Amino acid sequence: MVTPNAHLPDHDGGISDGTITVQQANVIIIRLLQLSLEPLTLAEYLDEVIYVLTATPWLPIRNMGAIFLWHEQDQHLKLAAHVNLTPEHLALCHTIRLGQCHCGQAALSRQMIVTDGLNAQHVIPQQALGEHRDCCIPLGTEEQIWGVLNLYPLPNHHFNEQEFTFLRAISSTLTSAIIRFDQELRLKEAASKAEEDARQIAKQNEELLAADRLRAAVEHISRHDLKTPLTGIISFADMLLERQDLDDDLRKGLEIILNSGYRSLHMINLSLYLFQMEQGTYQLNAEMIDLIPVINNIFRELAQQINKMKIIVNITLNGRPVEKRDRFLFLGEELLAYSMMANLIKNAVEASQAGMAITVALSSTLSHACIQINNAQPVAPQIKETFFQKFITHGKKYGTGLGTFSAKLIAETLKGSITMSSSQTAGTTITILLPLPQRPRQE
Repeated sequence: MVTPNAHLPDHDGGISDGTITVQQANVIIIRLLQLSLEPLTLAEYLDEVIYVLTATPWLPIRNMGAIFLWHEQDQHLKLAAHVNLTPEHLALCHTIRLGQCHCGQAALSRQMIVTDGLNAQHVIPQQALGEHRDCCIPLGTEEQIWGVLNLYPLPNHHFNEQEFTFLRAISSTLTSAIIRFDQELRLKEAASKAEEDARQIAKQNEELLAADRLRAAVEHISRHDLKTPLTGIISFADMLLERQDLDDDLRKGLEIILNSGYRSLHMINLSLYLFQMEQGTYQLNAEMIDLIPVINNIFRELAQQINKMKIIVNITLNGRPVEKRDRFLFLGEELLAYSMMANLIKNAVEASQAGMAITVALSSTLSHACIQINNAQPVAPQIKETFFQKFITHGKKYGTGLGTFSAKLIAETLKGSITMSSSQTAGTTITILLPLPQRPRQE
């Protein structure tokens, strides 16, 4: 610390017969450390510090001073604590830019600045502040400036090297305390944010659970209310078809009603199955399914839209066009396969422009059936990464964003997988792998 030195001027500008001793220097450092451990805010701590420094009778400084803190966002020093500054002084020095006045120069250079008075570098005019000497001590590390301690040396006193060492010790102590206050504040803010985030997540989870319960109840009611009249329509159409006196047109119309009724009934059941798949409670009843008739039925149902758009449809098996006798078997459930393929083929048709081609390519390995659906239109970039997520749609006026989501859900329920690739040159290809039964090994 500081060793005994020559007589120093007292606070009235006279000569004091006291000297700064090591013990006196230690008293100030220890007091600043004690203050930093008390339950004070940073503002309260800085007020105490500037009071201790300016009120100590054996320090060669006037009973006035200030502490500025650096505000990174605003890029300026801001007055944080002071003693005995005039209203005019406070107004002029409320904020200081880097390089402005002596305090701004100390912050910019990271060097202590001691002046004999206001010079040309001090942009605030002397008449506004009155004649005074400055001792501007930067508070900071090599990496960052945290503030400036501004003290006012007594007239005609010149600090020696030991006193500079003492002032640097004050700077180091004060900087450490400011950094600790800043870290504690950041920790409190982070903890508060974490608590608020936890509350928001808990609230959102509760809202999601409530919405899920409501959705399940509405779906249950809807299924019950829809299935009851559908069952009556199906039964009545089936009963009428048993009559022998029906002409061909009437019989064909009743068959359409019957098939549509069954299809609607299956779709209602499927909505229940999809809900069970999301919950992981669906019980798969897998059997060997021929996918070719399923695909043909889907294209027949979309024939009006396909013909209107003059879309070219290709269905291939192992690289050649499908023939009437061909079969393409996989292990699954027909209703799930129909729903999955219908959603994907319908999406391909709706995404295609007039005259484009849609290709459904079927192939097999020893363990998997491979289905690839390709159309020339690439997927919009904004949904490429979220293509199979729920409620993701683009460019469809009445799109629900459930088609590809349910297709993925079904593919995974069938113990398979589904992927998508898309580019400007190759268009969009959906690839589905579905399991085949394991063949017994040959002895």
